[in-house]
Amino acid sequence: MSDNVTEKQKEVIDFILNKINEDGLTSGDKLDTEIAISKALSITRATVREATRILIEQSKIYRVKGSGIYVGSTAYSNHAGKFHALSPFDYQAQKSGHKGIRKVISASITKVPSTAMAQELRIKSTDQVYKILRLMSFDDIPVSLEYIHFPVNMFSTMEFNQLEISKYSYIESLTGKGVQRRAQNVRAFNVSDEDQIRLLNVAPHDALMELHEVVYLDDGTPFEVNIAIVNTNILHLRQIADRRD
Repeated sequence: MSDNVTEKQKEVIDFILNKINEDGLTSGDKLDTEIAISKALSITRATVREATRILIEQSKIYRVKGSGIYVGSTAYSNHAGKFHALSPFDYQAQKSGHKGIRKVISASITKVPSTAMAQELRIKSTDQVYKILRLMSFDDIPVSLEYIHFPVNMFSTMEFNQLEISKYSYIESLTGKGVQRRAQNVRAFNVSDEDQIRLLNVAPHDALMELHEVVYLDDGTPFEVNIAIVNTNILHLRQIADRRD
């Protein structure tokens, strides 16, 4: 901590960091307002503002104008109910001393796999989708395997290498719209698929979680069905419920 930090500022900083740790807050979770912190500690709003500025410089929190302060660091924020850019996947990787790695294993164009998926994407059962297999890892430790489906009629081109950087930022750049909402279903199962066992480096019949999600743009248009197979011993579902990028 800098020698220029006053005792009052340090009190605010410790209050915020303790709040993050004790409540188990993760990247993108909203913190108390500066006014609420000021009242809780009986410290001036100006002091609280200066303390939060220090934490922002340290990449512990970030501020969204008109919305408040949030856990994590981001160069781009899209709140008001939307996803944040620094994904909880990256946050968990950093927290455990690793780097979040995204690797596209395969990509192809195929007929939409099922009528149910066609309905989720609001396309015809004869329409085509981009089918992408993406492996998420903490350095060389695999944590999640994603079966991504995008409607071809929504995206005339797709640069699959961009999905190794940030899936949703890339979609936003293509559509000019924000990624806002997802509907999810989760189930536990015992893995038997040989490819999943190999790619996730787990044993046959290990317990994993399947996360089936439909993701929407801010105008309500569904653009993705993603079926993620998750090793929840490493990657926690509470964080997957937010934007994973």
